[in-house]
Amino acid sequence: MAGGNLNGLVGGLAGVLLLTLPVAAQEPVRPNGPDQELVTRLRQLGQDEIAAATLGATRGERPGVRTFAETVQRDHRAADDRLLAYAERKGMDRVSVAEPGGALEHSTLALAPLANSPSAEFDYNFASKMVADHQAAIDAAAAAERLARDPELKALIDANMKMMTNHLVSAQQLLAGIPAPQPRALQLPAYPAGVSRTQTGADIPPPAALPR
Repeated sequence: MAGGNLNGLVGGLAGVLLLTLPVAAQEPVRPNGPDQELVTRLRQLGQDEIAAATLGATRGERPGVRTFAETVQRDHRAADDRLLAYAERKGMDRVSVAEPGGALEHSTLALAPLANSPSAEFDYNFASKMVADHQAAIDAAAAAERLARDPELKALIDANMKMMTNHLVSAQQLLAGIPAPQPRALQLPAYPAGVSRTQTGADIPPPAALPR
């Protein structure tokens, strides 16, 4: 799941910004200072959720899964528009704010486990991912809210956290109503079905060695 990447982002946000806070505390808010870094990282989180929700809307087996995925898409796109509008109002570097992020953390590769889920298991895996991702995204947003210097950005993050909390509750309810997939039986590659592990034939002499 992507939860590990999102949890790492919490520490990453704090690590990048704590280096600048002692100096920044004595300076006015700069357009491409620490707040711009926060906007960039929060947009990446939102883009990840949109990508996963797009998959859920197209592959979900249950109507409730598809409806939830469409809600996540719509809400996160609206939140993304608000972040971009904020960045533009503050004179932030639009190219930097819109950067897609790392290839491994923010790409098709990050969605590979979900994309490769069998149809019978997709809804459960999707709901599980939504729970884990939103829990981690809320933690990251809480860290960002503490580090943000502009009150307007703090309010924007707070609104996004409320939206994601609603998503988390819905994802938890959705997951509770989906049976967990049965564990798959593992077949050892060295022993195909029908082949005995004890009667291998190694102790049977070849026909030429048998008495006539």
